[in-house]
Amino acid sequence: MTTASEAAPNGTRQRLDHVDAMRPIKQTAVISTHALIYFSPLSTSLLASGLLTLTHFSRDAFLFVSACMLAYSYRNANEVKLGVYWKRRFMAVGLVYLVWTVIYFPVAAAKQAHNFPYFRIPMSSIFSLTGVHNLLFNFATGYYHLYFLLVLLEFYVVFPLLLALVRRFPRSHLYVLLGALVWQVFFPYAVRHAWFGFVVSTKLETRLVFSYALYLLGGLIAALYLERFHEWVVGHQRAILCWTVVVGAVPIVMDYLYRHGHHLPKIIVPGADPFAGAVLPYDVGAIVAVYLLGVYLVNPQRSARTRAIVASGSEAAYGIYVSQLLWIFILHRVATRFGWLGHVPWILMMLFAVTFTYLMGWLFSAVFARTPLSRGLVGRSRASWSTLIPTRHQFASSPSVDFGDGPLNLTDE
Repeated sequence: MTTASEAAPNGTRQRLDHVDAMRPIKQTAVISTHALIYFSPLSTSLLASGLLTLTHFSRDAFLFVSACMLAYSYRNANEVKLGVYWKRRFMAVGLVYLVWTVIYFPVAAAKQAHNFPYFRIPMSSIFSLTGVHNLLFNFATGYYHLYFLLVLLEFYVVFPLLLALVRRFPRSHLYVLLGALVWQVFFPYAVRHAWFGFVVSTKLETRLVFSYALYLLGGLIAALYLERFHEWVVGHQRAILCWTVVVGAVPIVMDYLYRHGHHLPKIIVPGADPFAGAVLPYDVGAIVAVYLLGVYLVNPQRSARTRAIVASGSEAAYGIYVSQLLWIFILHRVATRFGWLGHVPWILMMLFAVTFTYLMGWLFSAVFARTPLSRGLVGRSRASWSTLIPTRHQFASSPSVDFGDGPLNLTDE
């Protein structure tokens, strides 16, 4: 059995291999969410809406793991040196957020065209006061999926204080988790019913760090007990997987009952609401299940080729995440232009979209990681072109590689 400490090699560039192996899994779930939105009949298909509910856990997993790994990197440090801390955080997340907000700005404004590439960018509207306003709005609120990074930046602001408080009261960690669970259940209801004196829109709610208390605080506290957490998870893997399957069925059944006239409290019915109370048990189970899958994938019993493929997916994961909407936009426009959406079954179209998007994102990340634009476009230091195509020696030895830094890099050095 692999232990958490065994996964972290010596030196300043700490890695947890099984955590890195979670990255391509989570990115596939994120892509699946967006593919369902663009290529499936969510309003008429219970299967499509159910799949959307089940793939939404990826956002919470991203935040849980990011918080866990950040806290893990500081759990033995006496203090958080803010100068180094913020330099590292900006280069890992802030720069990528700014660059891709600018990239998606003209993409979002593109109009349909009949000729290849089937898009036309309205330059006059982009370079106008309205265009400037829209760009600034995107910076402030996070364009589409980029709000993940915005929430993470918000967490970076409060992290030093949270870490100090959690350390100050070591016997209160269980109560912190219970309080975070209660908050996670009732906060969505409170902000939608003006309990605090104002109503928060759904879009703004998804962009507030307060909306993810259970996952962020849970990740922080899990890091302080990572070895014990790892041992418990691995020791109860069958129960965890069974739990995830059972509680994953609950929101789908509730959706079905709600759609067919059964009166259920709106606060717990999922529908398209990722904050619904019925989804919480599944989200927690899915996060831990993906952790187990990461442990499985990096186990020495896996073949060298399997581990090399997982390492390659981990290396490209950040670039896949930020670029995914480009490939989905292009595929959706081509599918619309040639009438595929009306003739190809949506489940096949969705599966093709996930595969196409992942492979294009991987190729994009692999290429641009080896250019001077690597830091801003794919969030990692520049790699050598000689490593683009793995050699037989690399497959055999499965060396330590410089994975995409991003939120999961465990050092500030």
